[in-house]
Amino acid sequence: MALKRTLSLLCAASLMLTMAACKNNKNTVKQADGSDNVSAKTTTQITQVGEVGEKTEMADVEIQINKIYRSEYLSSREDSASNIIFLDVTIKNNTEEELEPNMLSSFEFEVDGEPCDFATLFAINSAKKQFGNDVDLFSDPLRPTEARTGCVPAELPLEFDSATIKFLPLGGINSSGNSSQAILYTFTPDDMENLAKPESAE
Repeated sequence: MALKRTLSLLCAASLMLTMAACKNNKNTVKQADGSDNVSAKTTTQITQVGEVGEKTEMADVEIQINKIYRSEYLSSREDSASNIIFLDVTIKNNTEEELEPNMLSSFEFEVDGEPCDFATLFAINSAKKQFGNDVDLFSDPLRPTEARTGCVPAELPLEFDSATIKFLPLGGINSSGNSSQAILYTFTPDDMENLAKPESAE
């Protein structure tokens, strides 16, 4: 009887230790917004490298960054000079749902390896001054099978070595979309084409 009780206690202790070990070994995934999500299925982002001037497709969305322009619009942030660049972009939606591929929902920038808060009101206003108030900033959803060419403005540091554009075809955290896939474009200041202000803005 004493032996049976001892074996029962040992089994119970062993079960408790096993449960504790399992609890401590749970792999949590740190999301982009800083939260922990135990049930997340992916821990890495699927990326594809794109080239400026060439069409690339991911998740049934086609994109072509036709050109990257460095404008003459200058500003400053945190006591550092900044410059507005314009992406001339063509996007086609081959999915069965509407997409919102605008600067806030589908694009991210890194400059010299650090995330850059590029989407500013100054960038939007500069695009309207450069191309007119009717410039397509992809503010309206892109319908299934629809293709449009528009502008993605970005405020970047005036001086940098290299920058990376990240296009999220299904949207990022800012749009509550799926940020698990991305197309990456890396460029340097030499890859940008200088663009003068229109005469009407002088």
